[in-house]
Amino acid sequence: MATSNYLLAKTLREAYRVCDVRPLSLENIDRYYIPFESRQNAISDVNGRLVVTEPGEFGTILFTGHIGCGKSSELARIAQHQQDSFLVVEVQVDEEADIQDIEYTDLYLIIIKQVEFELRKLNIQFDSDLLKSFEDWFKEITEETEETVARSVNVAAEATLGADAPFLAKFLVKLMAQIQGSVTDKRRIRQVLTPEVSRLKADINLLLADGSKKLRAKFPEKKGILLILDGLDKCPPNVATRLFFDYALQMQELHCMILYTVPIFTLYTQRGISTAFGNPHIVPMVNVYQYDRDNLKLEYNLDGLNAIASMIEKRVDASAVFETHEVLLEMAKASGGHVRHMMQMTRDASIHALGLGQTKIQADDVTYAAKQLQFRFERSTPRTHYPELARVAQNKEITDDEVGKELLFSTAVLEYNGDNRWVYPHPVVRRSDLFRQALADLQA
Repeated sequence: MATSNYLLAKTLREAYRVCDVRPLSLENIDRYYIPFESRQNAISDVNGRLVVTEPGEFGTILFTGHIGCGKSSELARIAQHQQDSFLVVEVQVDEEADIQDIEYTDLYLIIIKQVEFELRKLNIQFDSDLLKSFEDWFKEITEETEETVARSVNVAAEATLGADAPFLAKFLVKLMAQIQGSVTDKRRIRQVLTPEVSRLKADINLLLADGSKKLRAKFPEKKGILLILDGLDKCPPNVATRLFFDYALQMQELHCMILYTVPIFTLYTQRGISTAFGNPHIVPMVNVYQYDRDNLKLEYNLDGLNAIASMIEKRVDASAVFETHEVLLEMAKASGGHVRHMMQMTRDASIHALGLGQTKIQADDVTYAAKQLQFRFERSTPRTHYPELARVAQNKEITDDEVGKELLFSTAVLEYNGDNRWVYPHPVVRRSDLFRQALADLQA
């Protein structure tokens, strides 16, 4: 059983509060982080790549895994580990732009906006001539002025930017708000920037090089700037294909170290994302099964079940919140080793038990929580996808077509790796009548 130096939740109400599905932050990562054995290679390899990075060197690193598998928490751990060696700039891309329709030029703007802000907090300013050249060019192609930008930036944004913010910072705040808020504005801005992308990239790289040089001069222990762009794993297949395949070169041309999160389905394609970027670092599911490629129904792995259960035990007093340890392990089985689903089911089971006037989570509450997750999959998974789900259960492999990508993206199919790499349908999906019928049809 996991132990903690902090007070553990002892009631259902407290368990609901503490089993937050949001990623760990730097403030609570030491309190709740679990170093799952199955993903330590991915973390150590990223840190190793950054260790061998020379001062001023730039490059890209890909980090992937299913939505909700705990990538953001692992990235927070990497950021914590690297903050002495780099100026770590963490960007939640899905909060800065429309993740359903994002272009690499949007990322260029987000990156320079965030880097300028983080450098300015360290009292590091871009070279005035480089900055003025960039700003003058931006004013010319967009027909914006100091006055038009000043009128558009709201009071809250102005306060966040600070009184010493240059025109560029205010302009980029306005630009990103327009890209997020209006399809018409987004189209207009891209029409202006696309023909000028070479100049955009060149000017941003001059600023990044200048900022990195001044950073190293002020903090000799730092190698440069490390950007962690989280949230890109939520891109739908068509957007991810455009970014990481069609524009793979452009995604690698900015002069700083960039860690991109990518959707896991980008690994399952004949185009091969490794060809352009090198091998991605994969955060797999916590393996709760005993792998057997020839066995349709896999047996559970007690070590894996205890590992995913320890994430809850790090937060709650399991003996006070769960009727028995076996009840907690049943929830671990229903999660399939998926971190967010384990947390969400704990919250759902807590609410259900409270509503029934209980003081502990019982087996029926776990069944209820798993059913809610099952129903969500049934609502979102097309009936035509169930034959593929049955084939995945039988073969432990998935096709690289659009159906396969959608099943990986939705987490209806989960990847596991270690000594072997394989995929398997989510446990609650396998409980569905639609899945059982598709499996019967396949076997017939």
